[in-house]
Amino acid sequence: EDDDDDDEHEIDAYEIGIMETYKRLWSVVKLPAVQSLILILLTYRLPCALSDNVKFLKAVEFGLSKQTTALLSPTIILPLGILVPIIGTKIWQGHPLKQFMFAYKFRVTVVALVDVLMLLTVRSFRGGNTSLIGGETTSRLIFWGLLIASTALQAIVHSLQFNAQMTFFAHRVDPAIGGSYMTLLNTFGNLGGTWPSSVVMYMIGQFTIPPVCSVGEDGSEVCTGGRDAYFPLQLVLSTLGCMWIFVMSKRVHHIAELPDDAWRTQIENEDEEEMQQLKKGGKHA
Repeated sequence: EDDDDDDEHEIDAYEIGIMETYKRLWSVVKLPAVQSLILILLTYRLPCALSDNVKFLKAVEFGLSKQTTALLSPTIILPLGILVPIIGTKIWQGHPLKQFMFAYKFRVTVVALVDVLMLLTVRSFRGGNTSLIGGETTSRLIFWGLLIASTALQAIVHSLQFNAQMTFFAHRVDPAIGGSYMTLLNTFGNLGGTWPSSVVMYMIGQFTIPPVCSVGEDGSEVCTGGRDAYFPLQLVLSTLGCMWIFVMSKRVHHIAELPDDAWRTQIENEDEEEMQQLKKGGKHA
């Protein structure tokens, strides 16, 4: 009988129609817990937008070959993307938002600093200075070390946060509308990563002043002046990230402690009561 009841419930959820689906999703959006989560999802990616969207474009502009950047994905990013969620789950068992905040604090401070150092090193090599510290061999070790560290750290924190985000979603959604609920939260998560990229691309374009280039007497190109907006903008965004942590960490902790009922609407409860009444009526008949 229990199996029959589950099948009937699944069929009922499947056949509610598009209008009823949107009605339920709107009820989900009106929940205070979900509104707090949406605010977090829509804002936390802005301080990380340079690292996520501009860093490697700027590295290629500074002289890093596209072949090198393409090589980093299968050798560093892919293995870490597989291993990090497994390790993170074992370290932060049952506390995905603690994992999320640990990675975020690291992301807006240490990762941003390593990114800046990596780009400065790439730009120095492009300028012909292949001997930064202690000779050419040591300089190349520094160059590759910073490049690998920048790529690996970004992959680690991104995997930790994405894993924590999806784990939290899965534990909090109402099973009655689990698929639609997950889609709604993922939509806001994707939106939170999309709009910051447009903003930082626009700001980079607005505040960057290209250098004035001319041909020297020996036929080589000489460029003077100009201003690169990446580095001051990274400082501003890292500061904004620290402010986000100060302001929003309590909200993150609050939603982590909320009970399951805080994530569920009354519509499902009303539907369950109606179904139970119908079943009782059918039995009496």
